Amino acid sequence: MYVFLWMIALFGLLLSAPVTAISSIDISNTTGIRALFLFKDVLESNTTALLTSGFNTLIIFSFGVLGNGDIVYYTTNTMTGGIHTTVASNGTYVGGAALADKARSYKTSPGSSVDRVEISMSSSGTAFQNVTALLQRDGAGPDTVLARNFGALRKAWTLDAFNNDDESVYDVASTLKLAEMLGDPDGAAFPHYTAAPYTNMRFWTAVRQSISASARLPRNYFDRVYLQEYDGGAGNDPATWQTALAPKTKDEDAVNMVPILWVTNDSKPSEGTTPAQADTRFRRWALSRAGISGGGYWNDYDIEKMKSSYIEYGNVLKAIFL
Repeated sequence: MYVFLWMIALFGLLLSAPVTAISSIDISNTTGIRALFLFKDVLESNTTALLTSGFNTLIIFSFGVLGNGDIVYYTTNTMTGGIHTTVASNGTYVGGAALADKARSYKTSPGSSVDRVEISMSSSGTAFQNVTALLQRDGAGPDTVLARNFGALRKAWTLDAFNNDDESVYDVASTLKLAEMLGDPDGAAFPHYTAAPYTNMRFWTAVRQSISASARLPRNYFDRVYLQEYDGGAGNDPATWQTALAPKTKDEDAVNMVPILWVTNDSKPSEGTTPAQADTRFRRWALSRAGISGGGYWNDYDIEKMKSSYIEYGNVLKAIFL
């Protein structure tokens, strides 16, 4: 009885600990993923803060595919608003040295905590419709324009994963073909594949099962789910998603579940989360054994616009996800 009461008291102290006095906690089911989505133009963001605030995964948002297979980087620029840059065309990287140098520097700069960089393709525009049409027309072989363009971009930026942020098309067959094309070592050769869902658990479960069953892809290719815990995904329970996506047979792969919170922002203030609030939520999920493997935030643009602290947000993740 006394041990039980002591455990309740300790749990209460952990949830109420202020951000500035966080101590690390031992959570055996986490793997230390500390992610941040980059919504601001990477050439404008505070690179030093990104690399020294404890994040080890950066997901560059967002990328689209045009009808001819060109890959475009859409970004939020403080000077001109939304802009786009074609980064791969006709199998060649065309995004310029500045972008390539910036992307590569995340993992190579002295003192950087970043060891993984991803690009995210979103549903804004017709990217997924264009990909589906290109895959139907050309297939998913390594010599297709789509495979060569993605391969050129991956090589130029030394990317570690492709993040799928499909929020509209939800076609399992084309999603599998895209994953097989991206994972082909003779083609695009992306080492890993991830997702950023906010809904449609049935679709993402089918995608995970299809990728695990594919003879063209290595084991644990689809290795992370960045689960949206804000706006349309505000009611998501990581444990429920982890259960749904859990392997059903020994031949299927598990994925790391990483809940993503939205930082303080002026776009939808009610969806924003302060570092203290993030600390409470991440600790609750971790201590409840929800199956999470880390945590992260959407997005760097709002951190800088609202003059919030990269260090405070990063310290929350460092204290919980070692």
